[in-house]
Amino acid sequence: MVERSHFALDRLAAGLKPFRLHWFARLRSTSEQAARLRRAGRLFAPAVVLCGRQTAGRGRGGNSWWSGSHGGVLTATFALAVHERLPPQQLPLIAGLAFRAAVAELASQPHIQLKWPNDLVFEGRKLAGLLCERICNADLVGVGLNVNLNPSQAPAALRDRMTSLQQIGGGRFDMTDVLLTLAAHLRGMVRRRIQQPFSLFVREYRQYDALAGKRVAVTGGSEPPIAGNCEGVDSVGRLLIRRGRVLHRIVAGNISMMETDRAKERSCRTQHH
Repeated sequence: MVERSHFALDRLAAGLKPFRLHWFARLRSTSEQAARLRRAGRLFAPAVVLCGRQTAGRGRGGNSWWSGSHGGVLTATFALAVHERLPPQQLPLIAGLAFRAAVAELASQPHIQLKWPNDLVFEGRKLAGLLCERICNADLVGVGLNVNLNPSQAPAALRDRMTSLQQIGGGRFDMTDVLLTLAAHLRGMVRRRIQQPFSLFVREYRQYDALAGKRVAVTGGSEPPIAGNCEGVDSVGRLLIRRGRVLHRIVAGNISMMETDRAKERSCRTQHH
């Protein structure tokens, strides 16, 4: 099948170890499939559920992830064994840092940033999205990464809001190498977290925080919608939003930048180029 040709499966199966590879040419969602396999007792961590084409990917808060039909988007879900030193609320930041480092290495571009909790962005445009869930005593980390994708192929509403490795790095990338790099960085970052305090990772996260100092709006969380100034993240990874004298600590929600800051970013990008 066309989808299969984007990956060298034999090389993946060997290079991903100790991750076990579960390959599907076509899926609605790798995260849904990973959860289904785990509940059925057929997915043992560490593992990777990978597909050639995803048709109904899930994002946080019920959002969807557009994957296109040209094979330029990498969609996979990693299954990790639960560890007492890595509680579920820390995993989104840890996974975000791991994949940020992987993408920065692949694209030779150190200025990849993190939009809380773990979207990867470059110059204000989305490069990748992550979805972290704990299911049946396994941590699932789903990733959708725009690799060999021209944003002009995307729906009109998304074109100005997204970017890809190809666009950033100026050339096509080997999808097998990309997945192997993601896996290596995720495994290494989790191993580091088991050995080091979470405070070190929060400090690292702050270096790449795309929202700190910006005006943002938060919707879809447990609280009513909030708009205010982002003051970064606290020591446990919660997003800090100040509205007047009140400092809100956000655990979950959809985050959008206010139009004034979007305009500033567009202006900076124009001057940069």
